[in-house]
This record gives sequence, C-alpha cells and structure tokens, in this order.
Amino acid sequence: MISPRNRFLDKVRHVPGAAPVVSPFLPKPELLEKTLRYLHLPAKKDPVENEICLARALHYEPMFMTDLAGLIFPQAAPAQTEHDILQLIATCHRMGDRTPEIHRYYREWRERVGDEGVIVIGHPLVTWLSSQISQQDMVFFESDYPEAYRACTEAILQAALQVFEIALQEGIDFMSEGGYGLEMVSPGWYEKYDLRYIPQLTAWTHAHGGLFWYHNCGRTRELIRRGHFNHLGADVIETISPPPEGNNDLSEARALLNPEICTKGNLSLILLRDGSLEEVEKATRQIVQAVQGYTHIYSTADAVFAETPVENFLAFLRAARDEAERLL
Repeated sequence: MISPRNRFLDKVRHVPGAAPVVSPFLPKPELLEKTLRYLHLPAKKDPVENEICLARALHYEPMFMTDLAGLIFPQAAPAQTEHDILQLIATCHRMGDRTPEIHRYYREWRERVGDEGVIVIGHPLVTWLSSQISQQDMVFFESDYPEAYRACTEAILQAALQVFEIALQEGIDFMSEGGYGLEMVSPGWYEKYDLRYIPQLTAWTHAHGGLFWYHNCGRTRELIRRGHFNHLGADVIETISPPPEGNNDLSEARALLNPEICTKGNLSLILLRDGSLEEVEKATRQIVQAVQGYTHIYSTADAVFAETPVENFLAFLRAARDEAERLL
C-alpha cells in the first residue's frame, strides 16, 4: 500500500492517477492533543507522534517542518549595527564546523517521521537574515548598511545551500524558502531581492534532484498577477491566502499560476476557528471546486490555531476528502 509520504510526493510530481492529498498546515500541538482525545485515541507528549496517529485515523497526509535558521545561527545573534551584520557573515563562513551535527539532526528527523509524511526544511529567510533582524527592520538595514546587508544575504544564501545539501542527503523531501506579501514590502523590493535569491535556491535544488517549497501567507494577489510566482521555480506554492489573512481569489490565482506548480492551502484560519460547521464545509468544498483541473493540496492558510474547535477541524478534513473524491 502506498505510504502518505509517497502519496504526497506523487501529487507534487504530477504522477498520473495520483490520489487527492489533504494536509492541514502544521496544526498546533494543543489541537492535535484535543482532537485525539475527542476521538478517544491516546495522546502522547511528542507532537510528531500525535500527528502521525491522527493522520492515520483521519486519512490525511501530514507535513512536518524542521529547523534551518537555527542550524546556521545556533545561538541567536540579533543584529543592530553594521558590526553585528559582519559577525553574522563570519558565522556563515564557519558552517563546515557543524556538518556532523547537521547531518545527525536531519537523519533523526527522517527516522522519526519515516514514510508517514513529508518533511519540509525550515526557511533560510535570506532577506531578513535568518530572523536575526525583523521583517520591519530589513528595509532600514538595507538602506543604512547597503554593502554589509547585501554581503550578509549572499553569505546566508550560501550557508543555506550547504544545509540543503546535507538535508537532501538525509532524505528531507523539500527544500524551502518563505516570503512576505505586499502588506510588508513594495513590489519593487520583491523584484529586487526575492526574485533574485529564491530562483537561485530553487535552481540549486532542482540541479541536485530535489523539490522546492515556497511559503507565503500574506497579501500576494498582485505578485501573482505580475507573474512573479511563476518565476520562482517552486514545485509547491502555499498558501494562496484568502481574506482576511491575505487577498487572493483561489480561482483567479490558480488560472494565473503555471500549471506545473502544485498549489496548497487557501482555507481561512479565522473561518476555520470561528465559523459554523456548515460554513467550514462550504468553504472547503469551494476550494476543491476552484482548483479542478490543477494540481492542488487541500490545506489551510497557515498553521492551524490551537483554539480551533475539533468539530471544525474534522469538518475541513472530511469535506476536503469527500469533495475531492467525488470530483475524481
């Protein structure tokens, strides 16, 4: 019998006859525990074990996300000055010292998950320096210390590729990067930086036989309309967020995106948390219908809130599976 991991990968790779994939984005550990209890199943202390158990019971294909930024900067080093940025660059250049530790980290993740789901590497977050500066501050750093800022983004890019190489060797399924919508930056910034760095990450990944995952849960409608997401080179793009989290219409977005891209997501987290069962089911079925003829993984607009009612969570999973199989 085909494993959840292989079902997921077959869908992304456009394997003929690949089954529908339902995969909520990183439901919080508290939600996993209370859903297991609701189903009269044992809940453990390990959220990975809990999600594997829940996914088996509810017939969905889970994804898990590892660290990456913390492997480049094992000790937080928030940057406030140009000197701090130069120290970040120096840390990137010492990545080779931690190679055995990084191998062990990803090997243990693959052993932990097995074939029960896919594993996505954490985002390098190149433009906000692997979270050593805030998204709000990156524009100021680029303005105040332009040479140091750009040198640091290049150093982080190269460090990320070193980690990517190790992760691929240890069986991690997707390399990744995250981005921001136009609530954070201008189209010009996105074109100057994201369209420079992300295609480098994706090209390297594909050259080494891997798959690439791009996460952006913001206001991305204009970026999609301008064709920017088609130039990223990503195999999976999530979350095509609707209002209020984002500003996308899924049907419009899917028609504008390259058919070779597997999209993922779109169910509003606020609707999932606050809506009625009928509203959740209706919205979920509309998602399935909106992507007919395209490769899409039925999922949520970001990590599912811990306070989401179990009944709503179950309604989403069941409605997505039922509607997808009905339309086969």
